[in-house]
Amino acid sequence: METATKVEIHYDAYRYEMSIKQWNKKTELLKSIDHELKKHFPAMKIKIDSLFPYPEVELYKLVEKKYAQNNPMGLSGIKLAELHEIDFRYLLNNQMFEYHKMIDLKKPTKADHTFYAETKDEIHKLEKCQAFIDSIKELSGKQTFNMSEQHQIRHLTKGSIEAGRNSTIIPNVTYIKDAV
Repeated sequence: METATKVEIHYDAYRYEMSIKQWNKKTELLKSIDHELKKHFPAMKIKIDSLFPYPEVELYKLVEKKYAQNNPMGLSGIKLAELHEIDFRYLLNNQMFEYHKMIDLKKPTKADHTFYAETKDEIHKLEKCQAFIDSIKELSGKQTFNMSEQHQIRHLTKGSIEAGRNSTIIPNVTYIKDAV
């Protein structure tokens, strides 16, 4: 197939905003964890992602490193933390646990949440869908449609038009990309 210019099918602003919120939460957790670790290990440079997938084991290894000079009996990191009254429970059970859920999260971009028609065939399908949407809006005099109307439009177009956010109708990305 011959490629043409990219034409935007749909930009999902809502999911983009949700992804930004998740990213911000991840960076806040990262700063919080870093602050806690600097309290306990001020002289050490610690890459937080290197503590995973077993942060509890790695934290106690850091305690062993910190007190290696003052540990003639070879006590474990857990015992050393206990003797020095270092408590990692809050850090492990809350911040590290939450951060681990988001560790693979990448910074979102608008391009990640935008779908494009790239080939001539896809652009043609998009134009047909857009023409149908424009004409149904013009003929009905409405910009938004209730749920039963959305279902009727979806079934009438065999799924090429779908419900968008805020009761709007939009082209179906799967139909246009022919990913069925």
